[in-house]
Amino acid sequence: EQRVHLENMGSHDIVDGNHRLVLGLIWTIILRFQIQDIIVQTQEGRETRSARDALLLWCQMKTAGYHHVNVTNFTSSWKDGLAFNALIHRHRPELVDFQNLTKSNARHNLEHAFSVAERHLGITPLLDPEDVFTENPDEKSIITYVVAFYHYFSKMKVLEVEGRRLGKVIEHAKETERMIEGYGGLASNLLTWIEQTIA
Repeated sequence: EQRVHLENMGSHDIVDGNHRLVLGLIWTIILRFQIQDIIVQTQEGRETRSARDALLLWCQMKTAGYHHVNVTNFTSSWKDGLAFNALIHRHRPELVDFQNLTKSNARHNLEHAFSVAERHLGITPLLDPEDVFTENPDEKSIITYVVAFYHYFSKMKVLEVEGRRLGKVIEHAKETERMIEGYGGLASNLLTWIEQTIA
């Protein structure tokens, strides 16, 4: 019903405990419900529709300008932990002292990013530093974790926009109230003037 494409997989594979197919099913579910709907608007106004490419583009846009951060993939670009910290710093600069992080201290960078994400953003640490700081980091695991950042910060942006809109409505209501009070004062003065003039 949700258009999750299950290729060469049946309920018997799950019951039999086929690890490869169970992991494949979990990834397919993550892809469908966490990643597939990601659409990123580029500066030229075009939309990138491939979920993986859109997520990569979002990471590149958010980490642009950070020293020693160059996100070109979902494997080696994340090994030193600076990209994770840059993502957090871009949205919540008070949580990360990015200037004091060094590329050579990957384990510390990863531990710092994961703990800050868990404590302050409520993002479950799906990875350990050892999972990322390795010869061949698993692309699917990193994508799954980065998607959690994407959804959190996207929701935060929506709330900020709604807050600004609500602020404008309240300000408009206050201005209207001030105008009503001003009108009441002018009308009262006018009535007093009419009474005096008639007298």
